[in-house]
Amino acid sequence: MEKRQYKVHHDDEGARLDRWCQRILGSAPNSVYQKAIRKGLIRVQGKKAEASTRVTRDQTVEVRGDLGLSHDAHEVRARPKKDMVLTDAIAAEAESYVLYKDDDIIVLNKPHGLAVQGGSKLTKHLDGMLPALQYGARDLPRLVHRLDKDTSGVLILARHVRAASELQRCFANKKLQKIYLALVVGQPQPYEGEIESNMEKSARGEHSRELVKSVEEDGKRAVTRYKTIESLAGKLSLVELEPITGRTHQLRVHMAELGCPILGDGK
Repeated sequence: MEKRQYKVHHDDEGARLDRWCQRILGSAPNSVYQKAIRKGLIRVQGKKAEASTRVTRDQTVEVRGDLGLSHDAHEVRARPKKDMVLTDAIAAEAESYVLYKDDDIIVLNKPHGLAVQGGSKLTKHLDGMLPALQYGARDLPRLVHRLDKDTSGVLILARHVRAASELQRCFANKKLQKIYLALVVGQPQPYEGEIESNMEKSARGEHSRELVKSVEEDGKRAVTRYKTIESLAGKLSLVELEPITGRTHQLRVHMAELGCPILGDGK
């Protein structure tokens, strides 16, 4: 049986074994690699492993036999979403968003109106622009957090698996702080404080539109800190919002509960 060996690059440290295989061995469905790993055709340091095993730098991944893949192991590159055509104009637009980049991260100024990920009837989104932001790296940059389509602001991309893992740890451990600015109707009372409630999702209507609301019991705990920066005759206020938890539509719901909904918020 033919055996091929691959050394894990330091940029791939922390990746799941099945995801590492998709990037390095070929872009076949994940189920193909999970099956091969279960059968022992793909091993780490010569030993059987789980698909969820995290690989570390300089480890050896051994592939036994032909997995039936036609991709060259070193030429596999992700492609843009099928629902989006990456034109030269859109690629130039994506590059214009870049505020900072180094070997590990890219920092973008995401504009209002640009969706981060694709969806039904969306023909332009940041996910489809990622090939324009590869800048010669082995892999496409990775999204490690999101901003709503109608929210502008700073978005961080990871340029390799190791950076993505570290950024995700920083977000989870609150080493990275998310601060939002919003114009709200009225003037919060008190001027600053903390809002806490339990939230749950529900679907209503013929198209099952997702709704989020606060509930007395059950639900998931949601906490937001807010501070009024400036107020215009009590009719409009600029507020600083810090989500302590990350619930869907949390800032919208909490400001509405405070009696100061976000100005122009269609949801």
